[in-house]
Amino acid sequence: MKELIEKGISIFGTKAKFIEWIETENEHIGNVTPDSLLDSTQGTSIVYDLLMKLEKSIAH
Repeated sequence: MKELIEKGISIFGTKAKFIEWIETENEHIGNVTPDSLLDSTQGTSIVYDLLMKLEKSIAH
């Protein structure tokens, strides 16, 4: 979980912006909030993968 939070902050620039993202419904994961998936290992992995895709799209 710590790694996910650190990755999110590095992508969004601030903890506040990351929290806003993680609490907002996301169409890429079925219109649920990313934080709603963090209660399982599989859900955490899905959110981390989404962050990695976002980071990759920003870099290009």
